[in-house]
Amino acid sequence: MHPGDPEQDIVKEKVHDKKTNETTIKKYQKGKILGKGGFATCYEMTDIDKNSLLAAKVVAKTSLTKKRALEKLLAEIKIHKSLRHENIVRFEHVFEDKDNVYILLELCPN
Repeated sequence: MHPGDPEQDIVKEKVHDKKTNETTIKKYQKGKILGKGGFATCYEMTDIDKNSLLAAKVVAKTSLTKKRALEKLLAEIKIHKSLRHENIVRFEHVFEDKDNVYILLELCPN
């Protein structure tokens, strides 16, 4: 891959189907940065299969070396999964690859 190569902006998720014991690859196109926080960067992300826009909170695994940071991330995921309200950003999905944890959320217009 080379700088500016669009393949660099493709995030791949391995999805294992327990019923069929098959693994498929789901692809997302990483877009512009929406913001940066204390331990994550939020990107616009396109689900390539569904052609739908999401917000992706991307947490580098290198930032999760301390127990407290990992606990904070797991608590955030648990809270997001449990919340269902029209005025709260909707949780879609969470997955990880070798480098990052991806929290996929509803993309809210400005």
